[in-house]
Amino acid sequence: MNISLTFHAHQPNRLTPYDFFKIGEHAFYEDDELNGRVLSQVAERCYLPANRLMKQLIELSDGKFKFALAISGVILEQAKYHRPDLIESFKELAETGCVEFLAMPYYASLSSLYSTGEFAEQVNEHMDLIEELFGQRPTVLWNTGMLYSNAIAAQAYDMGFEGIMADGNSRMMSNRHTNDLQCAPLIAKTKTIIRNRHLSNDLANRRVDPSWSEYPLSPYTFAEWLGQQEGQVVNISLDYETLGERQPDTTGVFEFWRTMIMATLFNGNSFMTPGEVVREFPSTGTIDCPNPVSCSTFGTTTHWNGNVMQQEALKKIYDLETPVKDSEDRDMIHVWRKLQSADHFHYMEKSNGFTPYPSPYDAYIYYMNALADLQVRVKREAEMIHLAHKATMA
Repeated sequence: MNISLTFHAHQPNRLTPYDFFKIGEHAFYEDDELNGRVLSQVAERCYLPANRLMKQLIELSDGKFKFALAISGVILEQAKYHRPDLIESFKELAETGCVEFLAMPYYASLSSLYSTGEFAEQVNEHMDLIEELFGQRPTVLWNTGMLYSNAIAAQAYDMGFEGIMADGNSRMMSNRHTNDLQCAPLIAKTKTIIRNRHLSNDLANRRVDPSWSEYPLSPYTFAEWLGQQEGQVVNISLDYETLGERQPDTTGVFEFWRTMIMATLFNGNSFMTPGEVVREFPSTGTIDCPNPVSCSTFGTTTHWNGNVMQQEALKKIYDLETPVKDSEDRDMIHVWRKLQSADHFHYMEKSNGFTPYPSPYDAYIYYMNALADLQVRVKREAEMIHLAHKATMA
């Protein structure tokens, strides 16, 4: 069986407790110390040991093991400043020739839902960074949270992508086979790679769940499951943080993956990157997805935009697009884009287990105060541009 494995890595820029009295006076919104501390912790527990393991597997298999990485521009920015050794570690993986880097919105934003122009700009900015750091120009798109719809697939086609990844949840799949390539209506040249939701979640969640009937999962058993699959290719996709962070080293996660990958190869299976998959296989049919789906628990977008606080915050951040871009202030545009990261809106949801804030309401207040300050700065900039224009006309 052919297997395509993709990991996604991202760390958000968490906000300071930005209160009302800072509006108009304090233009730095992020808790940089916290961001750096969390990145270093996750780098030590997950990214660096996982990178070492992946490189070891590539070497042990003489390059037969291959995989893909979708790394946000935000985490790469943080790493440049706080952990340059992490950048070097990813570069070492790139140099093996067995790791494909995928495109995604630089800021892990929801722009594909709210501004097609902004979405294209963020994806292009991300591809430029990937090419600069790792010498690759991505050909496959991994949207934030695997967001997918007919319209998003059409935009991927317009941007020249050979493939786009989507989650194989029941809202989209109907009678389609998860392990076969599909395409959106009238978008045959950009193939849709469907994530095998069940097997991916076995590795991401159920492996460490004592209530699961297969617990404790043997790596040899999972390797057998992979080999027994039908279709063109099994697409496994999960967060890189699963390795060592969400599943600590004490759970045996690194040894599990080492044994599972080698057993999968020993059983005669092959690993392919998403780019190889879309070039090797034809699409087997059309999949109609008029409404956006994601790889969230319920397969929807509601964990980002399901309540009134989230909806108001999203409306206000995207309402600023025209005045922010009209300012032509690169720093201001960068700040505005960082505030688009999907994490900010996820923190405004009750069931979020990753929030750094005391409550969803606190996340909302800090965000809206920071946004109010940005609005003040945008207005000041517009007034200065207007005055400068009047002076030149005089």
